[in-house]
Amino acid sequence: MPPQLRPALPTDLAALTEVAYATGFFGRSAEVYFPAKRLFGELWVGPYLGPAGGCGLVLEEGGQILGYVLGAQDPLAYRRYFLQGLPRWLLQAAQGRFSGLEASLRFLLRALRYPSKAAPNRLFPAHLHLNLLSGVRGQGWGERLLRAHLACLQQKGLPGVQLSTTEENRAALGLYQKLGFREYARWTSPLWAPWLGRPVVHLTLVLPLGGD
Repeated sequence: MPPQLRPALPTDLAALTEVAYATGFFGRSAEVYFPAKRLFGELWVGPYLGPAGGCGLVLEEGGQILGYVLGAQDPLAYRRYFLQGLPRWLLQAAQGRFSGLEASLRFLLRALRYPSKAAPNRLFPAHLHLNLLSGVRGQGWGERLLRAHLACLQQKGLPGVQLSTTEENRAALGLYQKLGFREYARWTSPLWAPWLGRPVVHLTLVLPLGGD
């Protein structure tokens, strides 16, 4: 049976974390810059499986998740996730429950120092992340996931969606352009320099959806 799309569920957190972590460093493992895998999942997957999320989809075959598109529709609920989670994460960090935390802090501090340039939430309240394991790339699954996600956002009446990426992500950039995303901001950032050895060109892309 070929892979199938289905809604993302809160119970998918661990499996989605595995996919996100395996590809979180420009298609390679995020362990290079963020050894604390469990915290990685809390920060980069968890927000999209709660009240802030919606329209998330996974690509699944034989019970294994091979890819996903996740997003947040409510910027306030997205921020609330982090505010509510911070005391718990600090307590768990103090208890030593995040293996690799000290090395991961370097990236978190650099991310605060070199933030992304987001588009206005009033016009583009939704944002999304698309990710596939290497074995299913180039087969059209990314486009299927993204089209289904955008259709869901349109049905909900959202006015627009945005995403952050880099010029390193050539294949995804072609897909985003094909589906109508346009460039909102472009900047060169030293965020990844300690791990790549050079600055990277970052992009914020936006897509109006025609909602109210």
